[in-house]
Amino acid sequence: MIQRLFSVLLSLVLLSSCGKKDTLKETSSQDNKHTITIYCTDTFRKSGLESTVVPEFSKKNACTVNLVLFRNAAELSKAVKDKANSGKFDLALGIDNSFAISDSLTTQFVRPEGFDPEPLAKESIFDPELRLIPYAYSSLCLVYNKKNIPAAPQSFGELQDAKYLSQMAICDPHESGVGRASLFWSLALFGHDGYEHLWKSLRKNIYKTYPDRNEALEALKKGECNLLMSLNTIPAFLEEIDPANQNFDISMLKEGSYLYIESIGLQRESLNYAMATKFIQHFLTPEAQKMVIYKLGMFPANRKTMMPMHFSTIPFTSYAVNVKLPQSLIAEQLNVWLDFWDRLFGFQIS
Repeated sequence: MIQRLFSVLLSLVLLSSCGKKDTLKETSSQDNKHTITIYCTDTFRKSGLESTVVPEFSKKNACTVNLVLFRNAAELSKAVKDKANSGKFDLALGIDNSFAISDSLTTQFVRPEGFDPEPLAKESIFDPELRLIPYAYSSLCLVYNKKNIPAAPQSFGELQDAKYLSQMAICDPHESGVGRASLFWSLALFGHDGYEHLWKSLRKNIYKTYPDRNEALEALKKGECNLLMSLNTIPAFLEEIDPANQNFDISMLKEGSYLYIESIGLQRESLNYAMATKFIQHFLTPEAQKMVIYKLGMFPANRKTMMPMHFSTIPFTSYAVNVKLPQSLIAEQLNVWLDFWDRLFGFQIS
């Protein structure tokens, strides 16, 4: 009887102890005086950028950062435009310029009061009113496996050659920012009629269409394909994180490039305006921007960020053609362009 009573008392003590631990954890999170909510693509977490940026900000500002993750740029764009979400988030992170322009997303945001754009690289600014503020950018190009393709195509004309049969990976413009930028690239260069001819000519050389640029890159790294339409910072990024990885190079096609830019925006209906502004300021410091290089594999928008060796040698041999495709034309013709894409590549989507 005494032994049974002792067992009951011991169990009560253990249960009480467990309850205190849980309470301590809750109290620790409640110590923060502020909370902000960020809508972002899951790349922010998967890349490791969240773990290098958020904890320091939270500690410094006694602020809890709640992330709401979306699978891709398309889902993030849809959530930002949904009126039911007005006031439910403070910041949107991961909006690229191709989706921002085609989905008219800038109207959902406001320029932070007192924001100084001086440190930003001029080429990274796509919204003159700075409602969407850039934090990373790269130029579109052809990334290739130089072991298997010693002499890469130097133009879109050469890229159509049958010797590259089923060797190129591309991204889907419905879901991927890089994919939509690639579509806009072709339109800016060749116009409404010419872009159809281009993609029809390239169709035989396209191995597969991917919903995400990281999935497409994995296919290239695994040797499933030898060409990838993506960012010109990729080989430098791969070599920076693994010096032994020297398998890839870029071809800046001579017709010109398209600038791909990722941005962060402060929602107009934010309930935590001041703290959200502080997060933007923190994210654009050279220290945080350095992590953009190592986690996203892109140029940091803050031009005062120190570049690692491999990034400082990336050639700037191509000019951006973004301005050749007016926003008014994009708004008018986007569905037509996407319908054409589906007819041509729908069956290839991974």
